[in-house]
Amino acid sequence: MMATDAVAVNMEVNPSVRLQEEWQSNVFAASADEISSFGTRLTPGLAFKFTSVDNVMLQVSGNYEKIWYHDAEARNADSNTWFFRINSTGGWKLTPVLSILPSVYFVNTSNSYRRTELVPSGDPVVSSVTIANYGNTKSQEFGGGGGFDYLASPNLTIGISANYSEQRFPGDNVAGSGLTNSAQTGGSASVSYLFSPRTSLGITAGGEHQTYENNPDSDTLSGGFLFGHQFSPAYRFDGTLGVSNIRQKDAPGIPGEQKTSPSGIFNVTYASETFTANVFGSYVYSGGSGFGEATRQWTTGLLVSDKITREWSWNFSGAYQVSKSVFTSDAVNLTTSYGTAGLRYQGWEWVSLDLTGNLNHQTSDGQLGNTVDNYSAIFGFTAGKSYKIF
Repeated sequence: MMATDAVAVNMEVNPSVRLQEEWQSNVFAASADEISSFGTRLTPGLAFKFTSVDNVMLQVSGNYEKIWYHDAEARNADSNTWFFRINSTGGWKLTPVLSILPSVYFVNTSNSYRRTELVPSGDPVVSSVTIANYGNTKSQEFGGGGGFDYLASPNLTIGISANYSEQRFPGDNVAGSGLTNSAQTGGSASVSYLFSPRTSLGITAGGEHQTYENNPDSDTLSGGFLFGHQFSPAYRFDGTLGVSNIRQKDAPGIPGEQKTSPSGIFNVTYASETFTANVFGSYVYSGGSGFGEATRQWTTGLLVSDKITREWSWNFSGAYQVSKSVFTSDAVNLTTSYGTAGLRYQGWEWVSLDLTGNLNHQTSDGQLGNTVDNYSAIFGFTAGKSYKIF
């Protein structure tokens, strides 16, 4: 164990490899003439876990995926996926009065289903992400940020956060699809007061700048009220309710416009010894639609895991999102949903087996984006072991 004046930290490293056999109903993520196939996926990975004395876990992880489809007509859908993630279960104390909540992600893939599952929907630090299916198109997604909380007094907390995200489409098949490179830069500040051991209230204000390749940039300003309540040791609610204004800048032949609308974010968590659940939702302006358009996004999602016995556990995750253009009528009008359910058996210290089912469904009533469906069934084998470093 390593100790400092502020924290004592445990560190573990976890190398792993996963082999899975799967069936996909629509390997090219096509809106018509769907092709199904069985496939084999290999995923080596590595994770570093740091646990503080107050039981906050910071994880740095990454993996590489390679899938080979067995049917001859599906082999052009063979793909590689690179994934990197830094996330934390709570604020990591840098000093007794200063903590940071970090979040970083990178996804590089031409498998749109994996992109939808891997981008961190509902993340409290980075900008709202779009879970839309872009078809058989390579995408690169990067996002990172940090939220700093300073405990000015036992009951008063001052928060400052900053984030940056970028979306790129480097493939040769994006012409005519409307897919557009974009970037978002934002920050916010907040003040909250702990009125009781369970309840906090506060205010927040922030801004974000959206940049699009070959399209007008836009700026978003927002402000609102913060609310948090610990209903029980296991159950907590946090939310933000306010107003947002988005302004699209002037461009040749395109006049500037602006819109104002209510906005909000909520997060509900429940955690017991063997069962955890997280429900999240947001109603925000977003610059990351993928189509060079600012959108109004409604998103809600659920993460659940439960350890039934020492060997058996199950999990479920899913999200639903509606994304509509703000300034261009019917350019983007997407409704996207996905769900994953799995049953896992850990019969050996180093090895686990699992059965997983996935569904992805998207409808498009606008000029951009496609209506796409995909279903998959997976049998997976994972070998991995944690090694305590200190």
